Amino acid sequence: MKKFLILFVSVVLLTGCVRVRNRVNLMGNRITTSYGSYMIPSTWEKNEGHSTRYKYFFTNKKDRNDNPPNNISVEKGTNKYSKKNHIEFRQAIMRQLSAQVKYYGAQVKGSGGTTKNGYIYYTFIVENRSQTTVQHYIVGDYKYVLVHETVFRGNGKDCHNAAKTIVNSFKWNE
Repeated sequence: MKKFLILFVSVVLLTGCVRVRNRVNLMGNRITTSYGSYMIPSTWEKNEGHSTRYKYFFTNKKDRNDNPPNNISVEKGTNKYSKKNHIEFRQAIMRQLSAQVKYYGAQVKGSGGTTKNGYIYYTFIVENRSQTTVQHYIVGDYKYVLVHETVFRGNGKDCHNAAKTIVNSFKWNE
């Protein structure tokens, strides 16, 4: 009976440790920049060859040998719009994207919301035959962060989920 109890307690403890470790791995890694920080899933990695000081590229580890791989870039930009004028900012982006894609037969769809940290964001989706581009703009005061997904293969679900993790975990350095 004692051996059974010791074995049972050991199994429970080991199972608990494994679960905690897996939970930590699923949470991802924090990226810290001069303008803010965000999480990326642990299944994604920074693509050093395409990243710069100002723009970070990420690819899913399982897609690293695809040419080109589905990817996400993150960068900060500035604009002439205050946070209070975020609707004007959204309209300007929509006009610009619509003008850019009209010659390619692509369409732009837009939506918006609030991140888990309370920031306004806008999402624009451009689909054509060879790729899907999704741009998430996190609105700041005369600034924004663009989380840009480019999907070349598949349904892009893992790419979209990773981008949403970045958007929802983003925190401005203020």
